[in-house]
Amino acid sequence: MRVRFPLPAPAHLRTDGCKANVPDDHPIFRDNPITGSVELRTGSAPTPYHVRDGEALLIFGDVAGDAVGAMIEGEDVHLVETRSGRVAAGMIMADFRDASMGPHHELQFFVLVADQPGASIGALPLALPIAMASPGYATLCFKLWNDADAVLAYNNDYLGLNASPADFRLFEQQTDRSISFSITGTGNAPILRGAFASRKRTRASAMWEMLKIAGWRRLMALGRARYTEGAVVNRRSAVMPNNRKAPIFTDAGNNVARHWDNATDRLEIGGEEIVGLDFAPRALQHLWPFRFVYRHPDDRA
Repeated sequence: MRVRFPLPAPAHLRTDGCKANVPDDHPIFRDNPITGSVELRTGSAPTPYHVRDGEALLIFGDVAGDAVGAMIEGEDVHLVETRSGRVAAGMIMADFRDASMGPHHELQFFVLVADQPGASIGALPLALPIAMASPGYATLCFKLWNDADAVLAYNNDYLGLNASPADFRLFEQQTDRSISFSITGTGNAPILRGAFASRKRTRASAMWEMLKIAGWRRLMALGRARYTEGAVVNRRSAVMPNNRKAPIFTDAGNNVARHWDNATDRLEIGGEEIVGLDFAPRALQHLWPFRFVYRHPDDRA
């Protein structure tokens, strides 16, 4: 039996080293085919949004509750706290090498939100990715960066997200075990940079931690699913004046999940939108090949 452990708002954790499915034949795209298009300032774009092949790094952690609360005042969402009293949050950086909008890069900083007030998750580092793959939770897209004009137009003008331009250098091999990343904004202003130690597989200790968090029945249900379902919530804007859930579907051929290690991993935050939130990394997840579908809130499967 192949066991696939749940990813956050993206993908499954495969531990068998099997070759990835052929992208065009993957159920994530069969179940969510491109069926239309939307007219943007940059021209016509296909919908829904597909990523057929990519690589992603997710960093999970928490932020200061007072700081993030003040910065999203007026948003109709319920922040999710950890057992330590901080707010669950994270970031996703990705190199989308084969996508319906063409090759591009992305960095998203998010906070975890819930359908009901007062929700909390446990203190274990891998509690956040489990929650992100569970009903009743979603990620609020706090801030987004891309490096392609058409993608910026798609995210801002169609999906109602707050995307800004940036330059990316992701997944550059520094040594046999270290992979670096760097994202800069306008005027070469630093947004994010760092490095992480690459590993071939998820250790048994991380698997047992996820089992402890999710429980056997929930974990097996996620493992049997053909891909992971989640949701992203937009911040209010003129394009989308209400906070709404957009369904997302994700999968990955390889997925390594582990705790953050200050001895081997490094993270420096420079982006003014997030630097004041006091983000503390707790865990990470490395995925490849990464497959992804993002549907508009009105575009249901």
